[in-house]
Amino acid sequence: MSAPVRDTEYEGPIQSILRLFLSVDLVGSTAFKQANQRAFKSDEKAGEGSIAEPWFSPIAQFYKEIERLFAREWQLYAEGLASRIGWPAGPAPELWKSAGDELLYVKVLRDHREATACIICWMRTIEEYRSDLKQKYPTLDLKCTAWVAGFPIANTEVVFAKRVDNEEIPDDADPLFANLDLLHRYDADPNDRALTKDYIGPSVDTGFRLCELSTARKFVISVDLALMVVHAVRARPAGADEIDVKLHYDGRVGLKGVLGGHPYPVFWIDMASDSSLDKLEDKLLEIQPRNTDDIKSYCEEFFNSHSSNAMIPYIVGNQDPYFASMPESHAKKIKLLRDYWENERSRRDQERESSKAEGPGEEPGKEQVEGLFASLLRLIVENTPDRPTK
Repeated sequence: MSAPVRDTEYEGPIQSILRLFLSVDLVGSTAFKQANQRAFKSDEKAGEGSIAEPWFSPIAQFYKEIERLFAREWQLYAEGLASRIGWPAGPAPELWKSAGDELLYVKVLRDHREATACIICWMRTIEEYRSDLKQKYPTLDLKCTAWVAGFPIANTEVVFAKRVDNEEIPDDADPLFANLDLLHRYDADPNDRALTKDYIGPSVDTGFRLCELSTARKFVISVDLALMVVHAVRARPAGADEIDVKLHYDGRVGLKGVLGGHPYPVFWIDMASDSSLDKLEDKLLEIQPRNTDDIKSYCEEFFNSHSSNAMIPYIVGNQDPYFASMPESHAKKIKLLRDYWENERSRRDQERESSKAEGPGEEPGKEQVEGLFASLLRLIVENTPDRPTK
């Protein structure tokens, strides 16, 4: 995985990191598979069955094409637009995981503008692939979601063994230390094939809840990401017309388990095709992009009103002070985590060294073993009752 900006006084993985998460889901894939599977069975009975499942090619193409197009769009931005307008690129997005017919990407953010640039690359990727997809498979479509999550406060990186028979996984009663130990191992060698990393926490859960609200048209993004986007768009340099993300607002909705039961604001980017019917319907429903001033003011008031459950995201080292301020409480918690790791590791290392110094004790010699065996055999014979005679 890409390395975040490191604290100069600490070189381990317990770092303040803001990550951008991107999801794309293949809409209609379940019905597509089921329908084509029935046709496949019919072909088998008729003796005309093919080698591959009929639904495999479009699904496999979805994985590969999203990967190829996204890599191309990001490279075009990083090597072209970013340098031309003086915007940062930072580490390239990476595949987090696949979940059925959903692909999830993650990017470490070193500057808030990287989130907006990445979303623009993502939109172009989806639009291009969707055009080809709809021509070949009209019943399939794509839907997207994006959100941000901060680590290690509020959200956590967790490391697992890929195999259940991995003997190196510690049997530890302290889950915090066990995870930190694996996290340090993973950080030292991210290519270690025995380990895999995942992300959990309230912000990650919120992101998956937002995925349920997304549609083929509505690319839903989290409220903190919406604030980052409008802030970047408002401050874009002159002539950077490519940096343009228009946000819509659907009001607040209840998301199960999110925001302490309070309704959550739903912002979205329009991914609909530019059809005459869509335009006329938008007029009837008064669907239109919202003013960036209004969005910014709303988001700021939202975070002010829900300070116990949400906050304006921050990136350590961000050039814009608006997104650079780490709360003092977060700095203290990160220091406590680092101190705990160092102290607990040192204590355990000392215990292991003490155990080695004491040694396992002197092993008995051959004569001693034979004597013990003879004594045991004698006791067995003496305490075995005689067999009754016939």
